[in-house]
Order: sequence, then structure tokens, then C-alpha cells
Amino acid sequence: MIDMVTSHMDVPSKCGIAGAPSGVSLYLDFYGALLTDKQAEILDLYYNDDYSLSEIARALGVSRQAAHDALKGGTQALAGYEGKLGLVRAYQGELRAASEAREAIAELRAAISRIKETVADDDAVMGSQLDSLVDIARRIEQYIQKDII
Repeated sequence: MIDMVTSHMDVPSKCGIAGAPSGVSLYLDFYGALLTDKQAEILDLYYNDDYSLSEIARALGVSRQAAHDALKGGTQALAGYEGKLGLVRAYQGELRAASEAREAIAELRAAISRIKETVADDDAVMGSQLDSLVDIARRIEQYIQKDII
């Protein structure tokens, strides 16, 4: 007999869900409303609340096999939605881009600080221009933070 606990562990990765099984929670956030109520509940209990299939079956009054089938079907549905819509992939790309932008801003600030150290204290125009660059970097950071969150 196939061990159902072990066999369903591979479902997310077989369905193309990256970072499985922990990645399933992110897919649930994006696509959970598109699942049946039963699938969404079972996936939530399993991936977010760490219920076993036996615990899910007991809690919902279904067989362990029914819980497994809903888990498998729901995970496959999530992978299908991601394959067609690509929302999680796009979101992760946005997060990477924001992280890279933050790193670039930190480098810009460091470069400005180095320049300010070499500018004579009496060069007010240059100091003012450098302060303007720092302000622009701050506003970009705020925009990134607002747009991502």
C-alpha cells in the first residue's frame, strides 16, 4: 500500500509549485478563492495549520482518502491557475526588482556620502545638490515601499 502521507508531499513539486510545500501558502493567498470551499479549507488546514490528513478527515468528517484527493486536486488547480495567470511569478519578480532597487539606492547613498566627504565645507552649491540626490533616493524608497506593500 502506498503511504498517503508521503505520496502527497510530492504533489506541489509535481504540479510545478515552486518552493513546495511551503510555497503552497503563497499560491493559496493568490488563488485560494478560485478553489472549491472544501479544497481551500483542506489546503489551508494542511499547509497553513500543519494538520495531518487524518486530522483533517476527523475535523471535517470526511475520509482520509477524500481529504487526500481534495489536497491533490486543489494543489493541481493552484498550479494550473499559476500556469495560466502567472500572478505569483509576477509578484516574486516585483519583490526581486524592489530588492535590487533598494540595493542600488543604498549604493547611491554611500557614493553621495563619499563625495560629500571630499567636498569642501564652503562649497554650499555642491552640498545642496548632493542633499537633493539624497532626497530623491529617499522618495524612491518610499515609492517602492508603498507600491510593494
